[in-house]
Amino acid sequence: KTLAFLGEGGRKGKGIARNRNGSEAPRDEAKRDEARTMANENLWKDAEHQLKELDLDLEDEDGNNPWDAAAENEVTEDSHWEYWMRKNANEGKGDAVFNGLEYKPVSVMMPVPAKDETPYWGWFKKGTGVSK
Repeated sequence: KTLAFLGEGGRKGKGIARNRNGSEAPRDEAKRDEARTMANENLWKDAEHQLKELDLDLEDEDGNNPWDAAAENEVTEDSHWEYWMRKNANEGKGDAVFNGLEYKPVSVMMPVPAKDETPYWGWFKKGTGVSK
C-alpha cells in the first residue's frame, strides 16, 4: 500500500501525509501498526476509567445513593420485554448479555431522592452499584 499525499503547492510526493484528523500519518506499515495499537490501548484505558467511575461510591454528604434509591423496584412479568427476551433465549439458558451482566434499576434524578418510583433500567457489569 502506498500513501498518496500532496505536498506544498499541490505537487505529489513532497510534504507530509496527514490522517483524517490532521495528525501526521506514518509513512511505513510498522509505524502505522504501532499508531493503531496505541490508539486501541488508549481506547481501553478510557473504557476502564469509565467502568471504575461506575464503581465509585456516589453518595454525597447530604444525598442518596442512586442505586439504593431504585433498589426496591422489581422486574415484573408484564414489563421489561428485553429482560424476558434475553432470559428466555437459548432454550431458557439466557443469552450472553443475560448471563454476563445484571439488569438493574438506577435513579437518574438529580438530586437523588430517597426512593425513585420510575428509575432507569439497564444492563450493568455484575457488582456495579452494590453498597459496601
